[in-house]
Amino acid sequence: MKKPSDALFRLAKAMTPSEKRYFHQYARRHVIGGQNNYLALFQLLSKQEAYDEEALKEALPGPGQKGHFPVLKRQLYQLLLDCLGQYHRNAHPSERVKRKMQAAAILREKGLPGAARQELKSARKLISRYQLFLHLPELLHLEKGLLEREASRLAGTRELDRWAEEWREVLNTLGQEGRFAYYNLLLARRQYQKVSLSGEKEKAGLLEVIGSNDFRQGRNALSLQARMDYFRALATYHFMAGEPEQALGCNQALLGLLEENAFLRELYPSRYVAALNNFLIDNYQVKNWSAVEEGLAKLRRLPGQPAFARIKDLQQKIFEQGALLELNMLISRKKYEQAHQKASSTEEGLARFSARMPPHNHLIIQYLLAYIYFLNRDFNRSLGFLNGVLQGQQKGLLEELFRFARLLQLLLHYELGHDELLPYLIASTRRTHQAMLPAYEAENLLVDALRRLGNAAGRKEKKEILSALKEKIKTEALAGKEARFFEYLDIAHWAGKMQPDR
Repeated sequence: MKKPSDALFRLAKAMTPSEKRYFHQYARRHVIGGQNNYLALFQLLSKQEAYDEEALKEALPGPGQKGHFPVLKRQLYQLLLDCLGQYHRNAHPSERVKRKMQAAAILREKGLPGAARQELKSARKLISRYQLFLHLPELLHLEKGLLEREASRLAGTRELDRWAEEWREVLNTLGQEGRFAYYNLLLARRQYQKVSLSGEKEKAGLLEVIGSNDFRQGRNALSLQARMDYFRALATYHFMAGEPEQALGCNQALLGLLEENAFLRELYPSRYVAALNNFLIDNYQVKNWSAVEEGLAKLRRLPGQPAFARIKDLQQKIFEQGALLELNMLISRKKYEQAHQKASSTEEGLARFSARMPPHNHLIIQYLLAYIYFLNRDFNRSLGFLNGVLQGQQKGLLEELFRFARLLQLLLHYELGHDELLPYLIASTRRTHQAMLPAYEAENLLVDALRRLGNAAGRKEKKEILSALKEKIKTEALAGKEARFFEYLDIAHWAGKMQPDR
């Protein structure tokens, strides 16, 4: 049996609160036999967490609804699209341009060329103001229709030549926008495939793209959209190539374009949020902490600005990005007490938004909370969050994170005095990690120290084990070569704070 489509459910769930309020008013105009079945179905859909068609059929009021359900479902889907079109017809400059061109076409057909030209003049102003060049071919096509009717009365070819020159310029501009949209998509796809470039061969293929004459023209492109795609693609390359300072420069230039041209934020608010987030990540990587703090404050002010009101789940996105950056920054700066102070508000945000968060961000924030509580010796609270991380483990998802979560689990069970459980966990972790790359020497030192601590006879022997561990992990070669390990687990801090008589 064919699985029922959940497209209607996903559309209803994607609507903002203001769009839903508008639909309630809109739907009251469409009543079937005194019963507003459209609105009833929409309300039932809005309450569901997961799509359940049979439950909807049972819950719909009135007799005989099951037999009419496929038709009602299809009609509601179209009604929602019509309603959203009506709702946004004045909200977006592109919609205003399209309405004016439709009006011009009607006026032309009614034999009112002067009025049609006025509508096209108004549309052209909007296109110019917002750089909506994609609409220019249609506008020029409508102008061509007007010129055709006047061709016999034209004194010369000046108007025709102007039209032809503008057509050529439009095609050139759109070609440029399409080219840089492609470059941006190409680099984005490459990043999804592989976050970093592992060798010169992988770099060479992309260098051929960004080193071409066509690509370099993007820095000074007349179309701001093409320029945005240029900086975004170049930033992605530098990020993958492990060149954070160059990526930072590109994202700074992209943010500059968006901030200097208010209409770009109005048209592309999501691009601004993404650019600001990438800018913050780049500053984090180069340890420019003041810029990260200023950027986080700017990010958290966005919901109060009209340009960003139509971004769905903006508060959730800001919580995710802000929590990930802020907690990681405090950990990186070893400001563990300050991170502990931020933990409670992060917990509140996690409880509020977790149902709609992407699984990977949810797991990372849980790990960060577990780690912060561990660093501040709140072991029971830490274990609660860590268990949530380990229960969410999936093959192929955040494998590095789960590796360090298992190591943190060993430390927690040792600190909590679970002496009978610890040997089993150590053996299980060693089996799981034995084939993992990179093979961290620091991991072997830590696990071996935990095994010996579990078997130690008394306080003196434990102190000796801890002192030996601290000396070994402090070596310059190990600290430099395995810096990634110590980003996840500050073993020196733990060993220095641990009570040998635990």
